[in-house]
This record gives sequence, C-alpha cells and structure tokens, in this order.
Amino acid sequence: MKNFVIVASAAASFAFASSSALAQGNAACPTGYDVTARQASGQSYDPNEATRLIVRINLQPLSADLPQGCTSLPVTITPQSGSTFSFTNGGNMIGFTQINSNQVSQANVTRFELNGNARDQLARGNAVDVDLFEIGAGQFLAAGEYQGALLVQVGGGLQVPVVFSITVRPAIKFAVENGAQQKDLSFGEVTRGSTIETTVFYQSNGAVSITIQSQNMGALVHENGRAFGAIPYGLVYDGTSVNLATIAQISRPFSGLGTRREQMRLRVEPQNERFAGTYRDVLMVSYTAF
Repeated sequence: MKNFVIVASAAASFAFASSSALAQGNAACPTGYDVTARQASGQSYDPNEATRLIVRINLQPLSADLPQGCTSLPVTITPQSGSTFSFTNGGNMIGFTQINSNQVSQANVTRFELNGNARDQLARGNAVDVDLFEIGAGQFLAAGEYQGALLVQVGGGLQVPVVFSITVRPAIKFAVENGAQQKDLSFGEVTRGSTIETTVFYQSNGAVSITIQSQNMGALVHENGRAFGAIPYGLVYDGTSVNLATIAQISRPFSGLGTRREQMRLRVEPQNERFAGTYRDVLMVSYTAF
C-alpha cells in the first residue's frame, strides 16, 4: 500500500505607480488645483482565491480649503489609449466589470466622472478613493504583470497618465479527480513483481517545479518495522527516472493554460523469501508554480 500527497504553492509580487494633475481654473476657481493620483488597491490577483478583487484609485488634492467654485471643475478618468479600459500582458487580458460607485455620476466603458460629493471632498482638501473595476474570482490567467494606463483630468487641465498594475500570481489547479491531497495506491501481491500506473491532471499558469520525496527513501517497509524487511521500488515520472534515495527535483516550462497529463509509473521487481504482511511507503509529490 502506498500513499502520495500533492501540494501547490506560489509567490507574488506587487507594483503600482502614481501621477499628478494640475487643473485649469475658471472664474469661480481661478487658480485650479493640483491632484495626485495612484492605484490604491488591486495590485495582486490569485487565480485560486474565491473572492473578487477591487481595483481602486486614490485622488489626493495638494491644497486645502479651495474656493467653493472649485467644486464645479469636472474630474474625469478615461483610458490612455484605445476607446475602452483594459489590463493586458502581451496577448493576455484580464476580464473585469466597471463599478458605478457612490463617488461617480457616470461610469461606462470610456470614462468615469466624479459626482458633486467627491468633487466637494477634493475642494476641501480631502482624499477620495474611487472603486473603478471588479475582477471576478476564478479566472485562470497566465502569471505575470498586467497593466492598464488611465488618464486623470481636473477641469480643462492636462490629462495625466496613471499606470495600474495587477500581478497575477503563479498558481496550480488540479483536476477534480485529483483534488484530494492524498491518494492510496496498492501493488497488491508482489511475489512475481508488480507495476502501478497513475496519472496526475493539473493546470499551471507558469513554469512548474516538482519535488518528489520518499519517506522510506525508495522502499516499502514492513508494517512491523524494517527488522521484518523492506522492498525497494522504482519510479518513472512522466518519462523521467527518479532516484528515490534522495529528494528529486523536476522542472516543467510553461506550456499554456491547458490541462497537463503526467503519468507516474511505479515498479516492484519479483520478491522471494519475504515475510508475509503489508509493506508501505509515503511518496510526497509537491507542485510549485513560478
């Protein structure tokens, strides 16, 4: 009897950028005012998490107690390029929906406009956070940094770009039949030798490092202890012979988001003059996307 355990792990990185915009004033707000803009949330997305991700912008005026007329200056957020908002990484794109939050009077595929309350807060010198996009859970995207550039404009001032970055974290996703972390395999009666074949189905959004470790260093040990004997066995993982006397490492390059099918073949040679009983080992197989 033999068990093996499958584990997935990942790491993440974060990035954001900020810019500032100077508003052209009007008769009621002759000097206009400066605003800095930066990404306030949504810098990291984990394909394995079951919660949504909110992408938010923070607007911060550099002056306080501006003339009341400054509240009439429109504040808009538009895509820097193209006609709609997008977050891309090469040919890959994140799916999202726009949020019509309580800080905007208009939200559509081409622009956001802040409402009177948000403009009033800015004129008073207060920062304003605006939820812009919701990234739904469960998107299995290629790992890496996805970027989208927005333009913030106050009044008739210059349009200033703000770079938004969302890092999709490396992730492993196992097929339903391999969802359990433990699987029991049996060689059965091994007097004449025995072979086991089992297949692992999984998806990865990046390269994969596979670590294989045998608890008994490549041997099935008698249930009453090594004094009653141990039976060596061999492993071929997806065409690669594995030395179970040490911790083995196998690497797989990124090959797309499709399901990978990798076979494990375990072999016990014919055994004679062994104590009767059950012999066991635990084989740990860990998958890490990077």
